[in-house]
Amino acid sequence: MTQSKNKLWNDIIGLKRLWPYLRRSKKKLYFSIALIPIISLFQTSMPLLIKWIIDNGVVPKDLDALIYGSVAGLIFIFLEYIVRATQSITIAQSVHVMIRDMRESLIQHILRLSPKFHDRNMSGALVTRATSDFDSLSDALNLGVLNSVVDFAVLIGAIVGLFVLNWKLALCTIVILPFVVLLITQTSKVLKRTMLAARVKIAALNAFTQECFYNSKTIKLLVANRQATKQVAELSEEFRNAQMKSVIIDALLFAFLDGIASITIGVILWFAVSQIFGSTESTVTVGVMVAFVQYIQNLFDPLKQLGNKIAMLQGAFTSLDRIFGVFDVKDFIEGTKALEPGDGSIQVKNLRFGYNSGEEIIKGISFDLQQGKSLALVGRTGSGKSTIIKLLSKMYQGYDGEISFSGQSISEINPTKLRQSLSIVPQDIVLFRGSIRFNITLDNEKISEQAAKEAAALVGLDNLLQSLPGDMEFEVAEDGGNLSQGQKQLIIFARALARNPDIIILDEATSSIDPASERLVQSAIETILRNKTVIVIAHRLSTIQSCDEILYLQNGKVLEKGNHETLIAEKGHYFDLYSAGVNS
Repeated sequence: MTQSKNKLWNDIIGLKRLWPYLRRSKKKLYFSIALIPIISLFQTSMPLLIKWIIDNGVVPKDLDALIYGSVAGLIFIFLEYIVRATQSITIAQSVHVMIRDMRESLIQHILRLSPKFHDRNMSGALVTRATSDFDSLSDALNLGVLNSVVDFAVLIGAIVGLFVLNWKLALCTIVILPFVVLLITQTSKVLKRTMLAARVKIAALNAFTQECFYNSKTIKLLVANRQATKQVAELSEEFRNAQMKSVIIDALLFAFLDGIASITIGVILWFAVSQIFGSTESTVTVGVMVAFVQYIQNLFDPLKQLGNKIAMLQGAFTSLDRIFGVFDVKDFIEGTKALEPGDGSIQVKNLRFGYNSGEEIIKGISFDLQQGKSLALVGRTGSGKSTIIKLLSKMYQGYDGEISFSGQSISEINPTKLRQSLSIVPQDIVLFRGSIRFNITLDNEKISEQAAKEAAALVGLDNLLQSLPGDMEFEVAEDGGNLSQGQKQLIIFARALARNPDIIILDEATSSIDPASERLVQSAIETILRNKTVIVIAHRLSTIQSCDEILYLQNGKVLEKGNHETLIAEKGHYFDLYSAGVNS
């Protein structure tokens, strides 16, 4: 029982956490709440009006009373419709504003979380948090929460009306309510468990579906369509089975409540008829009987609707648990200070780092890169080159040793401020659907149209633009599907240069470029990066021969250090790697 109370309390706390997002529309929300007693008043008055029409118009055959009562009923119905419609529109506006703000906040929060969080969570599951979970929450708030409050107010009004008509019959009616409430309470617990299981299944389905779409070319090349479709079918079946459990429970509850309502009406009619024919002084008239039946319907209709809405409400609680579960993750990269202007140098001392497995990937690496100088990191796959870049760009924390920019510890620097002074040309090419101009600037207001064009020209992208319709406004397909690999790489390179950074990091930046494009990039590097700090990772050693210093890495350690000529003369690991590349 204590655990159940705690769960209920946690659900209520979850609703309270919506208030910061609802505050923007609080006037509309208060207005909607203020309309609830008015709706209840209309619902409570109608059976009494019907009683008056029957007892004063129908039974005595008084045409005037019948007309007056009918007109009053039409007015009541019309006014109730206006009030309900106004409330529905007002609450819908408030909820949509809240959902929009919450979704924006969640996406910003997810983007701020460290890569370690994203390593642990599939992107498809996070997409579910930002889409279908919010859809479920929106439907529940629009159709469930406030309407349930209205239903509760109507239920209270029906109970009051029952006692006004006949307190003995009213007691016979409400004696069943505690059992109904207990049934609904117990059912809600089961429904929440089943809906949570369904949300987990749909997240897994969305995650795998996204993987299939993203890797569709690989699936086709491997002729794995059948296997992928089979996996989707299995995940869909698991989601259907989990979803059907909640549907069945909801249907059984509705049928049970409907049966209880019918039985109650039958029992009350039997008692009423017994009083009419068993006593000459009975106060139960035909109008009272009809009004009583109407009140019983007003009593059980909200309960039946509440039974229907429990699934929706539990879905809302489940969505809130999952949404705020992400909000509660505070796995951020720390640092509050801005990167102070300095000489653009980078100092790394005895750097050690390992990922979640605990095994060290970087084992005591040190180097001192001065402003305007270039450093190359070479080594075979798994030597730790890309990990060093991730640490320098503050994508990961938890390392031992020191990393400093112009003598300022990276641990103190705000990661966003740090990355604003860096430009990284990554190994993995990421292009967005939109124009070439958008893919270069990413709508950064600090990058002018002229700066974007100059960056494109510096990497030789201007020749490509002349052959494309629309020039800088040429529409790039998803993932750059209408461009060659080399053309996509040039756009990424132009994106990095357009920011005019203090430090350039090239992580296998020329791995996808043909020799002609590589020469353009090399020429651009030699022209514009003379006064910038440069770090290069490259398998093509021809691109790093002019670097001031080269570190040969193996198993997270520096085995050799020097410039190209020095390392070639030593005839060590670098010489073997270079010779293998020349002879390949």
